[in-house]
Amino acid sequence: MNAPFDSRLRRSLRANGLAALLALGACGPDDIVMAPVIDGPAPGSDAAAFPDLDEVVLTLAREGSPTDLLSATFTRGDAIELRGVPEDDGLVLHMTGRLNGGDVAYGRTCAFSLGEGEPPSPHLWFARTVKWADIDASPAAVRRGGRAITYRDGSVLFAGGDDETSQPVPGLDRFDPHRGVLETVASLTSRREATYASLGDGRLVVLGGIDPLTLQASPRLEVFELDTTLVGRVEGLDDVRLARAGASPVTLSDGRVVIFGGGPVGGAPFDTPVEIAADGAAVAIRDLAATMAVPRRGATATRLSDDLGAPVLVAGGIDRDGALITTAELWRPLRESFAQGFAPVMRVPRQRHEAVRMPDGSVLFIGGIDAAGEPVRAMELFTIDGGFVEAGMLPPGAGLLDASITVLPDGRVLVAGGRESPQGEPVLSAYIINLDPLDGSVDAVTTDRIGRARAGHAAARLCDGTIVVLGGTGTEKI
Repeated sequence: MNAPFDSRLRRSLRANGLAALLALGACGPDDIVMAPVIDGPAPGSDAAAFPDLDEVVLTLAREGSPTDLLSATFTRGDAIELRGVPEDDGLVLHMTGRLNGGDVAYGRTCAFSLGEGEPPSPHLWFARTVKWADIDASPAAVRRGGRAITYRDGSVLFAGGDDETSQPVPGLDRFDPHRGVLETVASLTSRREATYASLGDGRLVVLGGIDPLTLQASPRLEVFELDTTLVGRVEGLDDVRLARAGASPVTLSDGRVVIFGGGPVGGAPFDTPVEIAADGAAVAIRDLAATMAVPRRGATATRLSDDLGAPVLVAGGIDRDGALITTAELWRPLRESFAQGFAPVMRVPRQRHEAVRMPDGSVLFIGGIDAAGEPVRAMELFTIDGGFVEAGMLPPGAGLLDASITVLPDGRVLVAGGRESPQGEPVLSAYIINLDPLDGSVDAVTTDRIGRARAGHAAARLCDGTIVVLGGTGTEKI
């Protein structure tokens, strides 16, 4: 019942007859009645759950707990509400729709607290499983080539990219699943191809990229934080060590951010990494006394586990002459050095690719462009013990470039949209990539197509497991 959606989007729709949380009478927990605010796809769409359902089940649990605190089943005509709700922190409300005895729809809230005072109104998205749908919301500016970053409260920030006039979009948009709204929360310095990463305390750092006026690498560092009143604050400073285009960031297990490679426009990539760490309300920038074997730009940097001191794999990208780099490097945070003698060779050297850590700690490489400038259909898998091995092919019709790559709650990977060639048209296809834990094989299985063809869009997972997508070529909505 609690299995999350593979892929869904939102369209705001208040269900008839549903109220917000109400505290009735006395303050005891037995007097609290919960009737969630339900959002869903437009009636008549493939993803819409109502009005076909036979039953709806509400279940309340603590976040991450397999034990239900409360559960109730409702049939047609019943008011959907849960009585006897306890006061507690980290509560999650699950909602399951049943038809002909099977579970066909699902939704859940983000975690919320219920205590003294005015109770919150838990917001959930409810739709048929493995279906896409539109949100009835438009961003302030359509962006192509932007980034989506999951913020610490489970919302998603959309940053960067170019607008319809090919100018950088300075606005930072936020989709809030707690309220079901998309809004602009801050303005950032205009730049292209900036580097984005999250500090351990949840703040977003934006650095480098290309200044659209000077066409040189920007030394600007900005730190974004959303306060309790939902007002965004941006603090900035300039540091020449961060004037990097094509840099590769990674957030370490202890919350520090390390920046690898990148460099001045038209110049050699930097060979020394830089560290950015939280220093109270400020940040501290520090050069790291280590040298990359091959300075590069456009690489991927992937932390191999969540353990303290987990190593980071740096792979792919191009050197100062624009040639693809065949070997990978391993950063060891506790020693602040690259592993000597470590130089595994990629099966297909590539750039503009994506690298995703899989549930077993391996790293899957998806898409990109090879040395001949052709899109790469072959996937490959990296492990410390085995190096790079072939991992099958993306199916015909899958986006090999400019697709969104999103890790689902169960560890599978969603590949949505993109192009099959550098000049190709955006595609509608979406695939789920799964790693077999027994034999290490990788499967790519088709799933519900996205609502409109997109390439260069941004996607991220919300706190309720939903995948939200914004922007891309030829689109004006989420």
